[in-house]
Amino acid sequence: MLVCCALALVTCVVITPVSGASAQAVERAWVPPAYLMWRTGGLPTGLTPELDGLRGTEHVVVVSGDTLWMSHSVRADGTVVDRREGRFRIPIEVMSTPIRDMAPFLPPAWRDAVVDALRDGRGVLGESSAALRRLGVGDRFVFGRNRITVGAIVPDEVVAWSELMVSGEVGRSLGVRHARFALMDMRTAPSERELARRIAHLLAPGYPPRVRRPGHAWFRRQGDSVWPPVLMKRGFGEFRAYPDPRRPGYLRMQPAFVRDNLATRRVPLLGRFSCHERLFPRLIAAMRELRERGRAEAIRNFAGCYSARMVMRRPNGAISHHSSGAAVDINSLTNPYGSDPRQPAVLVRVMRERGFAWGGRWTVPDGMHFEFVDIQGVP
Repeated sequence: MLVCCALALVTCVVITPVSGASAQAVERAWVPPAYLMWRTGGLPTGLTPELDGLRGTEHVVVVSGDTLWMSHSVRADGTVVDRREGRFRIPIEVMSTPIRDMAPFLPPAWRDAVVDALRDGRGVLGESSAALRRLGVGDRFVFGRNRITVGAIVPDEVVAWSELMVSGEVGRSLGVRHARFALMDMRTAPSERELARRIAHLLAPGYPPRVRRPGHAWFRRQGDSVWPPVLMKRGFGEFRAYPDPRRPGYLRMQPAFVRDNLATRRVPLLGRFSCHERLFPRLIAAMRELRERGRAEAIRNFAGCYSARMVMRRPNGAISHHSSGAAVDINSLTNPYGSDPRQPAVLVRVMRERGFAWGGRWTVPDGMHFEFVDIQGVP
């Protein structure tokens, strides 16, 4: 499956479908066109009626999502597949959606399967999540005292690349609280800027809304140019962890993941630090090129790579890609989060050519941030 981005600074890569998928399966993953809207930090609750009342809106659904901590998973016959180890559990991105609102945005080939599963209180998995979890229909996720039975397995696009999708009612019982993005079917064809302007009037002060017109989102979900957790796990491995009770927004990581996947090395111009072992060849090559081109001054300071935490250290945020050691922060002093980026163009180009996406083009610029997205190109 070719996953390609309209943003010039993000590398397009090939994601190999799970075993048994075919060109026909990829074609079945076609989803009805829709505008995508999200806002950094999430959307306010109760937004659906207001979006539905905008001129030209035909259908709208607001999808919620949070990271939940899986105790274990079991097959229908009771065989345990994955289990917690001590306090260390597996983070799972769970999305929840109102069934009736979501139905118009599902592909006809999968609509009945998804709607029936959600209506029965079951969960729906994307193919990548099913393969990673080694679960099938009838198997179960266990989150503490809550059990979610798998009711359907569909292409990743159908469930917005989430690891598990449930109904809004089930999501609330699990603790899925935060509205993340909206899909909108419009009778007219407003520009992205025009629709964002209309929506901004409905939101409280804060970050501006971001809109992608149909067919222009890399991933049809919040932060459309950022790898979803299921792809991060495929590319960099899955860890067990738990929220650090002493430092909100940080994680306590299982030592085995750190031992098996991270390394500490010295990189030209950046110094000695810990990162996922897959990043070092690309980082070393990028920094050597800068030095050989006489552009070492492009590196002014380095703020690190591996950091086990949530995005922006918000306890209710997504898990940062720094937790996998898959992102680096360069020139942080001159590129603070939210400010106009001031990175040397040569640095951005050299990092892009080595498979790194740059945060300077995001809705809220994160000019220091470079994260590795060329998963198929890892050594």
